[in-house]
Amino acid sequence: MANGQGIPLRTLSWGVTGVVVGVALVVSTALVVLTTFLHQTNLHVLASVESLRLAREIELSLDLLARDDVDDLITRRLRADLRETLQEAGRYVTTAQEAAALLEAARRIETYGNAARDPRVAPAERTRLRVAALDATEEFVAANIADATAALRRADRWDRIGDILGIGAGVFLLASTTLLLWWLRRRAYEPLLALARTMEAFGHGRRDARALAVGPLELQDIARQFNAMAEALVARRAAQMTFLGGVAHDLKNPLAALRLALASQARDPDSAARTRRTLDIVTRQTAHLERMVGDFLDIARIEAGRLELRLADCDLRELVRESAELFDGYPRHELVLDLPPEPVQLRCDPLRVTQIVVNLISNAVKYSPDGGAVEIAVTAASDSVTVAVTDHGVGISESQTRRIFEPFSRVGLSGDAIPGVGLGLHVLQQLVRAHGGAVEVDSAPGRGSTFRVHLARAGPTP
Repeated sequence: MANGQGIPLRTLSWGVTGVVVGVALVVSTALVVLTTFLHQTNLHVLASVESLRLAREIELSLDLLARDDVDDLITRRLRADLRETLQEAGRYVTTAQEAAALLEAARRIETYGNAARDPRVAPAERTRLRVAALDATEEFVAANIADATAALRRADRWDRIGDILGIGAGVFLLASTTLLLWWLRRRAYEPLLALARTMEAFGHGRRDARALAVGPLELQDIARQFNAMAEALVARRAAQMTFLGGVAHDLKNPLAALRLALASQARDPDSAARTRRTLDIVTRQTAHLERMVGDFLDIARIEAGRLELRLADCDLRELVRESAELFDGYPRHELVLDLPPEPVQLRCDPLRVTQIVVNLISNAVKYSPDGGAVEIAVTAASDSVTVAVTDHGVGISESQTRRIFEPFSRVGLSGDAIPGVGLGLHVLQQLVRAHGGAVEVDSAPGRGSTFRVHLARAGPTP
């Protein structure tokens, strides 16, 4: 399995979103600036057009003032119109050059207007003043045209900048999208398809199929989790095969013992002592077979979710005493009971609690093959009770303690030296959990083990 470095999809998505938002903000800002500038340019052009119109009206009024057939009333009216037109033209001035040209034109027009009907002014001088006023008006017009032309040039330049910005943003987004799609295909889609093919192969029986941890970190995590699941399933399958071998072995031993005991009894049917030993062997091996079959049935019910509890109010001390009496036939083991003097009331399924205690005592006996004391203690609190079973046998290491409740698990020295199929503690844990309790283990190699079962006195929560 490769441990390639990858970019998290979340980081990539935030990065792409940030880039797109950034480009969108830049383009939006540029568009706002561009439209604002174009609006200002339009205002400049409109002002120039209006100024040109007013300049033509001024020139027309100057032409009328120069005619000899215009009476004084019309002359005064024309001079008033000229002043109003000049004032109106002042509202459309946008630059200092235009303002200076308009001021000069107004001065010269006023001078000509004063001289137009003054008999003391020679006709040639009036003509010169009229030409000077027209020239000043043309300079004002030229200033307006120059301002409008400059505004149009600026607008054209900004229009080109806007085109370049739009095309650049489009090319950038197209290139980014293409690169993103290529990256997703190479680093996300292909690893995802490869992972799907690996899962399909594993589902079709290729137990060695494993996924490569490549691509985005999320896919790498999925691949690693799939590989861990595959390893666990393969290990579970191997444990089940070992379990089947153990079942065959463990069924063979009591059956062989029964066969030999019965054959021995058949050879000497009149011996009372031999009959008692035979019956003792038959009873013990039959109980062993019954416990094994019971474990099989319980694990089947637990896995199918059909385990039912028949709750009743019981004295835990009596359940522990009854469980301990089943092991009176083990001469090398001394069962030491430490029970409270007063009743320990518990709401539970008495058959299942007895099964829990029997399982604990059975393990303690099996895992102390050299014999010795097996201590069984019951302690009661206001809301819970605890059953602790301690042996002084082979013990379990800390790393193996985490596996002992797995089904079909045989750890440490128990794997070969001690009979069993690895279901007892798993069934025990499930029964304790069904009662709303918990199991604790304190053990070390060479110094034995202590199993503590904690149960709520009020029984399991519905």
